[in-house]
Amino acid sequence: MHPGVIAFIVLVVAYFAASEGFRHYYEAKYQGFFETGHYKEAIEALNKIPARVTLTTYRQYYLRFLCYQAMDDEEMATRMIELLVRMRNSAKRQAQTVVVAFNYFTQLGNKERCKELLAQLKTCKAAEKAVIQDCQLTYDIVFSKKHGYIDQMEQLLKKEKNPALQGKLCFLLWKQYANKGDKTHAKQYKRRFDELTKTNTNQQAVA
Repeated sequence: MHPGVIAFIVLVVAYFAASEGFRHYYEAKYQGFFETGHYKEAIEALNKIPARVTLTTYRQYYLRFLCYQAMDDEEMATRMIELLVRMRNSAKRQAQTVVVAFNYFTQLGNKERCKELLAQLKTCKAAEKAVIQDCQLTYDIVFSKKHGYIDQMEQLLKKEKNPALQGKLCFLLWKQYANKGDKTHAKQYKRRFDELTKTNTNQQAVA
């Protein structure tokens, strides 16, 4: 093999090795800041040139979305999630992104945007039927004010071990009790939801 070709291959391998190293370094740095509540510092870590070069655009926007959401910066969090939804993604990633956006706008109480995202999800080829049904149920509870699933969801919550699913169930139980006019139970589930949200957000940052 020609020496020039060998040198080129070595250079390419070295570049990708360095890129992978930088990616792990800045993701770890971001995670450290994020988990300790230093969200501005986490965003600054993402602004570094090596991070911009080695992290995909999707990953950049997603991590920024988590930060802005944790900071209660609705304007910037909304901007990031909308950019993610509008990106060219694989069918599987697009379905996942639409669900994240749907859940985000559900918490904001944005009925119109949730209706649009639910319709979009139903057209996603990679969207699982169970996920679509879950989003439809969420929409019915939050925006159509239904509350007929309390007993069933409380039983599911007792058995559920996954913090993310626990949070989702607490959110839906909070909304159902509020729809029913039971402020005491609504407050209890809202408090549990808020506690679980902090844990789940940290886990999403390293997913």
